[in-house]
Amino acid sequence: MTSGGTEQALLAGPAMVPLVRAVAALGEAGLGRYAIVGGVAVAVRLGRAHRATADVDTVVDESSLRAQAVEVVLELPHAQPHPEGGNKVLLEGTQVEIMPVQSLYPGQLEDVPDDDALFVASHSWALETATVVTVTALEDPTVVASAPFATAAALVAMKLHALGSRRGDAAVKRASDVWDIYRILLDLDGDGAVRSALAGGPEELRHLVRDAARRFLSDGVTRSRSWLVAGDESMDSVTADELRYVAAPLIAALS
Repeated sequence: MTSGGTEQALLAGPAMVPLVRAVAALGEAGLGRYAIVGGVAVAVRLGRAHRATADVDTVVDESSLRAQAVEVVLELPHAQPHPEGGNKVLLEGTQVEIMPVQSLYPGQLEDVPDDDALFVASHSWALETATVVTVTALEDPTVVASAPFATAAALVAMKLHALGSRRGDAAVKRASDVWDIYRILLDLDGDGAVRSALAGGPEELRHLVRDAARRFLSDGVTRSRSWLVAGDESMDSVTADELRYVAAPLIAALS
């Protein structure tokens, strides 16, 4: 939804209140170029919280910061170190994970394994193409945040990377990844907007997304369908044919 030239999103449910509050606080950190990605960004682009999510994932260009992004965020009054350390902090009581990314230049990903290359390319592109959305938590309309969020196309690319990188006991995460891709393509690519955006992206990204989509949503769609069993009833109701159907136009546009 757009109002006065600004994109708007209204997110229902009590779980959205602390997430939107954390996004608002993050905007006060002075991070420079950053973008919200992950489940919160998916909810914003779909206009609803179509699955549970409890944290905020963020990509940051650290090149112009005086310190690492985590240290900058920890200077906020309601920020605390995360017990796990690393790139995670607690902001307004909500887990925020911060991933540093850099701008890509042609040929940078030559000789880089595909899974690693797709991580770099998709997250860098998410930062480059993010747009500002004003988000309101309907459970408490006083909780509002304006922030740059990853586009639907960038989210598909990042979710395809996630499917290839999950290790160990990650069945629920894989179910969420497949479900996110399916809902984005079904709900937002009917007019070709998502596939057109990806087709217009960097060449390296186009090829990597095409190959990953074939791997998980065409040649290996049966396995991807099996991951949905770990999700809720809505996820488990999606068939392999339905996954293949929504992915076919994307694969064709990138081939």
